Amino acid sequence: MNILEGITIIDFTRLLPGPMTTHLLAQMGATVIKIESPRRMDYVRLSGVQVDGASMLFHQLNHNKTMKMIDYSTEEGKAEIFDLIKNADALIEQFRPGAMDAWGLGYEDVRKVNPALVYVALTGYGQGNSYAKEAGHDFNYLAYAGIMSLLKDEKGKPTVPDTQFADIGGAYMATIALQAALLKKARTGEGSFVDVALTDAMNPFITIPYALYKGGLDYRQFNIINGKTTVNYAAYQCADGKWLAIAAMELKFWNNLCEIVGKPAWKRKQDFDTMLHAFPKQEVEELFKTKSRDEWMDIFKGEDVCAAPVLEIEELEDAEYHKEKNTFEEFETPEGTKLKTIRIPFRVK
Repeated sequence: MNILEGITIIDFTRLLPGPMTTHLLAQMGATVIKIESPRRMDYVRLSGVQVDGASMLFHQLNHNKTMKMIDYSTEEGKAEIFDLIKNADALIEQFRPGAMDAWGLGYEDVRKVNPALVYVALTGYGQGNSYAKEAGHDFNYLAYAGIMSLLKDEKGKPTVPDTQFADIGGAYMATIALQAALLKKARTGEGSFVDVALTDAMNPFITIPYALYKGGLDYRQFNIINGKTTVNYAAYQCADGKWLAIAAMELKFWNNLCEIVGKPAWKRKQDFDTMLHAFPKQEVEELFKTKSRDEWMDIFKGEDVCAAPVLEIEELEDAEYHKEKNTFEEFETPEGTKLKTIRIPFRVK
């Protein structure tokens, strides 16, 4: 994909959010120059099993970038950085507020060299507020954003996700913001300072429960898409221990499912009649345990029922959906070892 061909981005990020952002931009065709200092290496290099001198995750996030090791705490190193910035379109950094300023690489410093530069600061809590320099990680950002209040087990204990929603969601937000600032630059010739907070990037994810709350409804009770309150939007275990995701939110889908599984008595005329206080969910659970997950999917294939298999990570590469969509693509390390990463999740014609 080459929709960002000709755009050069200087990358001062480490760990996951920033490197994911610049990985996405590189997948779109941008030239990304990743800067590491021998004093401040990317921690992800050492995170996990080593392949050709770095971790699998490091290769996946950085294989499509130009790597430069520069000690920018020295005058020689800083001069080299400024030479790169002169011809760059954007710079993205992921240090705590004030760190880049301390090294003479803050926005006010670099705009003297390149006034049209788009400068993106990606942090946990943003700039210029009393939380700005607080330490944090994904779990903390989800907690502040209210997301963790929605991820609770049956005892009401918040359940920590097995993936990093704030880090990756923040990467998408940073990508959007950076591209918007590039459009401004193309239109006006002016650079921008872009402040992206990982916590704030999570705010849109509370849209539905927040709307319910502001409308005077208990989002815990009336949020019909939380997998806990209705029979037609829930996960069901099958005979083989695997799981199905049933998301027949509209009654036309649910009623169609009821016909297909031979349970016309389960059809409903009103949306709230599928809520657990009005529907014997145990009967549905027992039904789905009569066949394996893949047997159910064979039955539902091509039918309007909103059913999907809950795929395990180990199943993804061999799943027909992902094979058809070419979700995973191969790349090579500088040493020639072939590895796989995730393709950018959209296509442009």
